[in-house]
Parts: sequence; structure tokens; C-alpha cells
Amino acid sequence: MGNDNSRETVEKLLMSAKKEFSEKGYMKASLRNICKEAGVTTGALYFFFKDKDDLFKGVVGGPVQELRTCIEKHMSEELEELDRYRPGMQVDLEDDMAAATEAVKILFKHKEVFEILLTKAQGSSMENVIDDIADAMNKHYTDMFWNMKGYKSRKQMTKEDKFIVHWMSHDQVELFVHLLTHCKTEKEALKQLRGMFSYIIGGWFGVINNT
Repeated sequence: MGNDNSRETVEKLLMSAKKEFSEKGYMKASLRNICKEAGVTTGALYFFFKDKDDLFKGVVGGPVQELRTCIEKHMSEELEELDRYRPGMQVDLEDDMAAATEAVKILFKHKEVFEILLTKAQGSSMENVIDDIADAMNKHYTDMFWNMKGYKSRKQMTKEDKFIVHWMSHDQVELFVHLLTHCKTEKEALKQLRGMFSYIIGGWFGVINNT
């Protein structure tokens, strides 16, 4: 296949697959229906994708990586700022707001894809991707927590410390899930974001300064 024809075929397959996965979910999606909708043969599908899971990753993988890159960049910047942090120091909310705003824009740019991941990914290799992001955030905020508390290492964290950091990490992920599922537009979500993120940041520093 020529490059232009190949690109066009892949785009048709991905568009058709997104529609099928959105309507029926991963488990019930039919490769035959996807090919029929795209106007290509099943042979063409298997030329570009190994199986249904590979096709699903083709639909959702790009947006997921875009979100991961945004999160990882912010996490890296937060760790760099730890060297300058001292107990009781006021932290500028705007840096966190900028990163959160970028994340919201990514979520709404690919709203249908992330809705598929939240509700239609069961049975695929991507079904736990939201939990995986929460786990990565938990690891990151665990490192933030013991550093900001002035502990010498992670080993000084109590069971109560670990419990509340785990909860706060998942609560932050739930904030973005809530915005995606309860706001119709990016504009509406961004209006809600500042108040919600002020709550998250206030809670974080409340725990840091009072436990």
C-alpha cells in the first residue's frame, strides 16, 4: 500500500473503531463491523493492527500518552522545587493551576476517548490506565510528602501518612474524572477548576502542616 493510502486506511479504521468502542465497549465491539464501517477488508485491518487490543490502543494510546507527558512534566518540576521548600512556606497556586489547566484541555480535546477509557475499556490492556495514573501520582506524592514533612526518608512515614497520601492522590485523579463526566464543555470545566484545585492544595498543606 502507498503511504497516502495506508494513512487514509488507518484513519478510517481508527475513526470506525472509536465509534464502535464508544457505542458497544471493548468486549462487545466487532472487528467485522469496524471494517464494514471503515469500508476496508479484515485483511487490511490485520495488516496494520495485530488484534482488537492493538486497535483499541491505536484509538486511545495517543491521548493517554499526551496526558501522561503533561503529568510527568509537572511532577518533574515539583520535585525540582522541593530543594527550595521550607516548612510553612507559601506555594504559588498558579504553577499547579497551569498544569491542571493543561490536563483539563487534553481531557476535553479527547473527551470521547477518555470517556471510552472510563466506561468501555473492560477486557482491554488499557482498562486500568486511570488506576495506573493514580498509582504513579501516589508514588510521586509520597516522595513529596516525606520531603516536605522534613523526614529523612520514606521509611519514616507512618501507616497513617501512607494512607492519607494514597487517598489524596486518588482524590486528585477523581477531580479530573468528575470534571470530564459532569461538565459538557472545556470552558465549563475550567470555570470549576480553580475552586476545586484550591480545595486540593489547601487539603494537602493542611495535612503537611498539621500531622
